[in-house]
Amino acid sequence: MNNISVLNKIQQFKREVQRISVRRLRSLTLSNLNTPFKIWGETLEGDSYSGREVFTFNGPSRNPGVPYNYNILGYMIMYDMNKGDYRTFVYNKITRLELNGVTYEINN
Repeated sequence: MNNISVLNKIQQFKREVQRISVRRLRSLTLSNLNTPFKIWGETLEGDSYSGREVFTFNGPSRNPGVPYNYNILGYMIMYDMNKGDYRTFVYNKITRLELNGVTYEINN
């Protein structure tokens, strides 16, 4: 196998969409703190968003003494780089994730 065919296989794999569960989505977003990624989905009100550039960080629900845990509730506070503010996203409402050049479709 020569270098060009190896490169073509790598590029083909990178273009393919991988299907993952909501649990794997949580794992990917929480293990890549402060790493920008894009998400597609809809809000609780039904408004859609596409390609929202966000990143996760150590939020308040990880601190002892905070009476709620957004992660257990299926929510995640992320920093929205487009709006320049923090936003709460619902994991079950996210339909697609693009992280480090790999696109994932979420099985809901």
